[in-house]
Amino acid sequence: MRDVLPGLLVALPLLGAALIPLLAALSRRPTRAAALALHAAILAAALGLFGSAAADGPIRYAVGGWPGPWGIELWFDGLSTLIAVLVAGMACFASFAQTFGADRNGAAPASTPLREGLLRGALLLLVGGLLGIVATRDVFNLFVFLEISSLAAYTLVASGEGRGAVAAFRYLLAGTAAGSLYLFGVGFLYALTGTLNMDDLAARLPSVEADAALTVAVVLIAVGLSIKAALFPLHGWLPDTYVYTPTPAAGFIAAVMAKVSAYALLRLLGEVLAGTEAGAVVLEVMIWLGVAGVVAGGALAVAQRAVTRMLAWSSISAMGMILIGVGMGSALAITGALFHMAAHALAKGCLFFGAGGIRSFEDGDEVGRWAGLGSRAPWTLAALTVAALSMIGIPPTAGFFSKYYLLSASVEAGGPAGIAAFAAIILSSLLATVYFLRVLEAAWFRAPAEAPDRAASAEPPGPVLPLPLAAPVVGLAVLVLLTGIFAHPFERHVLPDWESGAARIAAEAP
Repeated sequence: MRDVLPGLLVALPLLGAALIPLLAALSRRPTRAAALALHAAILAAALGLFGSAAADGPIRYAVGGWPGPWGIELWFDGLSTLIAVLVAGMACFASFAQTFGADRNGAAPASTPLREGLLRGALLLLVGGLLGIVATRDVFNLFVFLEISSLAAYTLVASGEGRGAVAAFRYLLAGTAAGSLYLFGVGFLYALTGTLNMDDLAARLPSVEADAALTVAVVLIAVGLSIKAALFPLHGWLPDTYVYTPTPAAGFIAAVMAKVSAYALLRLLGEVLAGTEAGAVVLEVMIWLGVAGVVAGGALAVAQRAVTRMLAWSSISAMGMILIGVGMGSALAITGALFHMAAHALAKGCLFFGAGGIRSFEDGDEVGRWAGLGSRAPWTLAALTVAALSMIGIPPTAGFFSKYYLLSASVEAGGPAGIAAFAAIILSSLLATVYFLRVLEAAWFRAPAEAPDRAASAEPPGPVLPLPLAAPVVGLAVLVLLTGIFAHPFERHVLPDWESGAARIAAEAP
């Protein structure tokens, strides 16, 4: 299994992305079944790798039988397999919603079989690109997978109605700038060391003189990946992208897209570039940028009246918290950052699937249109409430434990940066309480007639979301609770992997 699953995990979605549009030309029904089966197989492969890495240690896979540093390697440890499971699992929910998420008139989300096949292929291509970023141990190969995932994301965003094309164009401009900066940084690293393998780079960089070229390389890579991860103040592409993307794709993109780029940033700055002086300075700066992002994102979320736009701005605050953990760099801080990636992905996916569906079926996105939804769809609103409580940081949800780890790391770090990080995380929870309780109060405690334009309607209110579209919302809420309840196994599995990372690189370096 360890010899087959690594390559299969990356190859399956890429192969499926090419075949699904061809199958769609024959019939819509087998296309949907094949897409769902492919996503299930990808999740099964990710879970198999997760179990294998937990039981027998990390898995190193040489593509084509060429080991590093000459060949391209895939690396699966507790951290990378965890992110892979997160990506594959969220893709299953997105594919399910893509299949059954009809609009209020019962029409399929894609008007023709070919268009539906192309969008399903784009989702699979996006999954393949993200899994490639998670697995690769080659910095240039990481760029290739970054661009694959970005091209697929542009397609999914542009498929939205209204301003979807404009949002995709802005995303394209930001993504092109980010990819170019990252590639220039990789070019500098290759010129200095003559290698692209991450482990080989980590071994050679400490002996490289700390000159301007190395500093430029570190800064270019950090800025490029920070744009991809929507880290403040490089977040301009994110709000419109999340708001105007169709609901199934928005739930997936909002949950994992920026998180995978943050994972790449963690791998490069925390492992590969950690031994350089420029890398240490960038990590210090990131703490303060994370603090600014947490406060700015939360404050701007409070100012929003549209629920999906509020959720988009709150994502910038959450990415700031992840940035704080990456910048601190301690084992506890990294664990908090990783836990927050998982907790936020589950909760934000739940919220975007639910809020996007409600926007479609209620003909609006303002807070007032949520009035009375709790009485009409109690299970859906209960699930969204669980996700909102996780975003605030209420136990026993996953969000409480991720913030607890980050707060503990801030106390452990001390100094001005630690104090600022501690205060920003507390403030973010207070701001999240304000903007989420505003929505939940309307949903649970206002009468339906208080919603705009609803009092004049003679039709009795119907279900807010059809059962197939509500299923991902409820399923993700259950996972939010389970992740919080079983927080300790997560810590026990990931933390030793990170603590031994530096020792492993030193031992395996030539």
